[in-house]
Amino acid sequence: MTIGDHLRDFHGLPVFEFPAPGAAVELPEAASVAWRLSASTYADPGEESWEPLFERFLATVDTTAVRAVVVGGWEEAYDTSSAAIVKALVGANDRLTGLEAVFLGDMTVEDCEISWIIQSDVTPLLAAYPALRELGVRGGTGLAFPPVTHGALRALVVETGGLGAEVVRGVAASDLPALERLELWLGTEEYGADTTVTDLVLPAAERRSAKRPPSWVK
Repeated sequence: MTIGDHLRDFHGLPVFEFPAPGAAVELPEAASVAWRLSASTYADPGEESWEPLFERFLATVDTTAVRAVVVGGWEEAYDTSSAAIVKALVGANDRLTGLEAVFLGDMTVEDCEISWIIQSDVTPLLAAYPALRELGVRGGTGLAFPPVTHGALRALVVETGGLGAEVVRGVAASDLPALERLELWLGTEEYGADTTVTDLVLPAAERRSAKRPPSWVK
């Protein structure tokens, strides 16, 4: 799977690239766009990395009005996981109080091949943002999704070249009663996919013992 373009809209909002330091760019109203925060994956010495960019963003915009954040690249995304990005987003939950949507890893083939993107456990985002309605993730290497409960999430999208069965089972075992859209790019064995149809639902015994089945299991 080759990704040729960055997201142009997300969560029903146009994507706006947060500008580089010193750029003479007029910023839109905080709630009117999905803010794309991206650093170079092949950074030269002295280039701004993702975490300082994020701190500058938090200090610049009205964080209480931000509805959607699109994380683009981070330095050496082919060798460094998204764990620090997840941690930074989680740590800002007391400032991003209106956040409804996050996309993690909006990179094209020129930034980083989808099968090279190193992800991490993304479920802390759901714990930190109980009002989150949409979560998108690109890249399956290192991705973890242990079973969670979240009452507001309506859309979950996981785009990979190869998705591990453990991640799929974690999604299937999660309690997501508001979920309306689930999109899993299972990919191919060549890139780590080992999911079967049975991984997409809980075993019958587990469904009977659960408080309620996953919202998409019929």
